[in-house]
Amino acid sequence: MESSQIYERSVAIAEFGLTTRVLEAGSGPVVLMLHGNPDNADEWRPLMARLSARYRCIAPDFPGYGKSKLPVSFSYGLADQTRFVDAVVQAMAVTGPVVLVVHDTGGMSGTAWAAANLDRLRGMVITNTVVFDNFPWFPIARMWGSTSLRGRIRAALGMFALGLRGGALFQRVFGGQCPDLDQQQLDRFTASFALNREAKRTALRQFRQMMRPGFFREFEAMRGCILAKVPCRVLWGAKDKFVPVQYAHRFGSKQVTILPEAGHWLALTDADALAAEVDAIGRPQAVMRPASAMS
Repeated sequence: MESSQIYERSVAIAEFGLTTRVLEAGSGPVVLMLHGNPDNADEWRPLMARLSARYRCIAPDFPGYGKSKLPVSFSYGLADQTRFVDAVVQAMAVTGPVVLVVHDTGGMSGTAWAAANLDRLRGMVITNTVVFDNFPWFPIARMWGSTSLRGRIRAALGMFALGLRGGALFQRVFGGQCPDLDQQQLDRFTASFALNREAKRTALRQFRQMMRPGFFREFEAMRGCILAKVPCRVLWGAKDKFVPVQYAHRFGSKQVTILPEAGHWLALTDADALAAEVDAIGRPQAVMRPASAMS
């Protein structure tokens, strides 16, 4: 494994009155990494370790996750998410085009930011994300995204239960949904989410926004704009229990790689494969993928 020191920076985002943590490592062309839910920037540490010898890797905590607080001013509407990504890029003094790597809910803000900033984009790597209108949400997402009074109470009680007995319920449920995660990774998720009231409160606000009718209405056009301008590659775990493998082809990229034994969290379980996808865009002459790897 290639590695260099990963630094934690505290970055002020004046527009929203918040300060967020940004992980940074290496130097060279920029790779911007946007994490999913219920994770934070730590999701990208294995990938950063593999890329930092040849890229400048940047990974922010989204508001309310990791070491970032959730201000009242941040709604988790798509416009706020896009402006947050833009503010991080500016605060980190990024110049030149970036390779954007997105996962899970990070794919939503990342796709919107990319479509609005095509001239700042070298390419995009998409892994196990939802950016599709009329996506059939899994049960826990429907519970977290409920906006009725009864639904809000049920969701709040459910979040409270996840933290009982040191996160035992979360470990059992989440561990069953993500059997490819080892115990150390499961313990990290438990500490950063199940035992973190701020992160759980944030998840409820986020899901209530993105499950509103019409949230994804413009995403098909966004994907079309991105695909027409920059190279995009999709890497997907076939055993994902949240976003089924057939969605790997829905983004529209011609470069789709399916990992048959992998699940939802490729940045944690298959960082070498993900690093190869970044290299295929950032260093196209350096990576020759066998034809058998393509689906």
